Amino acid sequence: MFIGSMRKISLFLSFSLLWVASVFIASTDLFPQRGMNITVRTKGGEEFALYKDSHALVIGNGAYPVKNGWNPLPGAVNDAKEVAEVLKQHGFNVTLKIDVTKSKFNQAFSEFIYESGKDKDNRLLFYYAGHGYTTKAATGEDLGYLVMLDTPSPTNAAKFDLYSVDMVKFVADSKKIHAKHVLFMFDSCFSGTVLNLRNRTTPSHITDRIKNPVRQFITAGRADEPVPDRSEFKKAFLNLLEGRVKEPTPDGYLTGVELGDYLYRTVPKFSQGQHPQHGKIHDQQLNTGDFVFVLPQNEQDGNEDSGIELDTIATLNITSTPSGATVYVDGEVIGITPQHDYQIDTGVPREKQVNVGLELSGYKSRVKKITLKGGQQFPWDVRFEKLTTQSVDPKYNSSVPQTIEEARSPSPNDISQTILGKDGAPMVLIPAGDFQMGHAGNATTSPVHTVYVDAFYIDVHEVTVGQYNQFVRETGHRPLHANIFIYSPTDRHPVVLVNWHDAMAYAQWAGKRLPTEAEWEKAARGGLVDKYHVWGDAELDGTQCNFADKNLSKIWDKERRPEENWADKDLDDGYAYTAPVGSYPPNGYGLYDMAGNAWEWCFDAYDENFYANSPRRNPIADIIIRNGENNVMSVNKMRVARGASWYDAPRGVWVASRLGVSTERVKLSFNIGFRCVKSVTP
Repeated sequence: MFIGSMRKISLFLSFSLLWVASVFIASTDLFPQRGMNITVRTKGGEEFALYKDSHALVIGNGAYPVKNGWNPLPGAVNDAKEVAEVLKQHGFNVTLKIDVTKSKFNQAFSEFIYESGKDKDNRLLFYYAGHGYTTKAATGEDLGYLVMLDTPSPTNAAKFDLYSVDMVKFVADSKKIHAKHVLFMFDSCFSGTVLNLRNRTTPSHITDRIKNPVRQFITAGRADEPVPDRSEFKKAFLNLLEGRVKEPTPDGYLTGVELGDYLYRTVPKFSQGQHPQHGKIHDQQLNTGDFVFVLPQNEQDGNEDSGIELDTIATLNITSTPSGATVYVDGEVIGITPQHDYQIDTGVPREKQVNVGLELSGYKSRVKKITLKGGQQFPWDVRFEKLTTQSVDPKYNSSVPQTIEEARSPSPNDISQTILGKDGAPMVLIPAGDFQMGHAGNATTSPVHTVYVDAFYIDVHEVTVGQYNQFVRETGHRPLHANIFIYSPTDRHPVVLVNWHDAMAYAQWAGKRLPTEAEWEKAARGGLVDKYHVWGDAELDGTQCNFADKNLSKIWDKERRPEENWADKDLDDGYAYTAPVGSYPPNGYGLYDMAGNAWEWCFDAYDENFYANSPRRNPIADIIIRNGENNVMSVNKMRVARGASWYDAPRGVWVASRLGVSTERVKLSFNIGFRCVKSVTP
């Protein structure tokens, strides 16, 4: 959506690098246990100890800000989580970091090498999945970089260098680690002269030479080959490591040379145009050894080069009455009913939860969370219930209302008008086009200006407590504040007491993102032009939205001085704090609670003067603050919130109202929540 001239960057993403520094990985057990001495036996019968303990730092970057020109990489985050799980099974104490900035990366990496790497008998493994980039030095050499979430476009060379991670850093830092055996794995695009492909070796049985140090690397493709976000390289690596395919040399161990050779032969069968490369660093002190993984007993008699073990495949069979319903799996259209034999790879855990949704015009939508298990079939037969005017209760409706189709502009490209998000939340299409943004008479919302916004989908409702708690359970993210029950007592209430980073993390988990401020306002206006409220110009009367009303006033009378009680004593919206989502009528696009209930986080930085200099197309306020000479002065830590809340007086509830809130605010806001959006992919 916001890639523009930066689209070419996406061609460089996801070349994987597996670079091993001083690595021997072995054990006498099926899977080594944490804290156990790990030994290995050579073909000649010699046995010797290798490791005392094992540590891994796994980083997955996927929710890249669209304004920087990098495409989102949800597959990179999923790969990082999957690799982390496998490493745990292989005895590693794993630290998993998702969507990190340059400073967060430096902090995590420093703690990793200095704390986990201080014992010489430990083994360390570092895994990175995300964007990478390669530039040319003045001498013509390739310079490789890892791209963090705050890394800007490489068109600005100085800032790009400041906010990216130079690959030379790993060479220098590897010398600071006391642990002898370290493995670096990079699932990203870059190359560099620190690595040398000339020293190709041949796989062989385990020998005592594995005691020697080594730096090895494996790339998922040549330097000029794009690699898809869904990594066949990663899949082949884990298949081999987990024993789902036969090992190249049947001795119970997997060496780095064996792995590189196996990937070189196997990956091109499943991903055309992808040719993994492998070799060792051109350094006599670091290229005589080989690293080792211990493999589980392989009881298969199948093809050595099979891509996926059959019992990781689950099959969906979905039928409906009437038939012809659109079927969604985790928000993506897979076909129409009857949908037979739709296969989903459950991956290493051999179990996977998915949200399956069905939509049919004139009938109530259906959503069901299904736990898939490899090797099993899952039937779902749906009998639709007709949508009637009487069946739509605007007070507690949780599905897409019948009136949405009439309120929304038709799509010129026949894009689906509604979808289900990966979190099971219904989303509505907001069509591309111009709208008048802002409101005259207020300094922070002036001037009114014409803005063009690309088409996008937006959640019908604010994210609820129930949805957010599901995200916490599945990811281990920081749980909600203990006081959440005061302001949002049930799963159907909007989540509050979350900061901007929490909202970003949820959106990434749900396969979505936060709306830009322009997207939010266009969606909130619902197709209306030059209106004060999301419903028009009618005065606030308590039936349109949730604000500081008489119910809240009664509570405040007991807690505040009269001059501090700005709640309206004459109006009644039915709730003192938040209301369950969908408790008031929708706007013209079928969206609920775009006014009141909870302020909603947006992606943009907050700049009260931004409207005066806003770009016409897809504007986003930059987080970088510059002086008049365009020099970087500081980073803006304020983010936009829109929509007002239950805490605001009637005069504060208007469609153009905007708020700036710090991302570093210690005290969480009890009246800020969010909803998510998703770009329309042409």
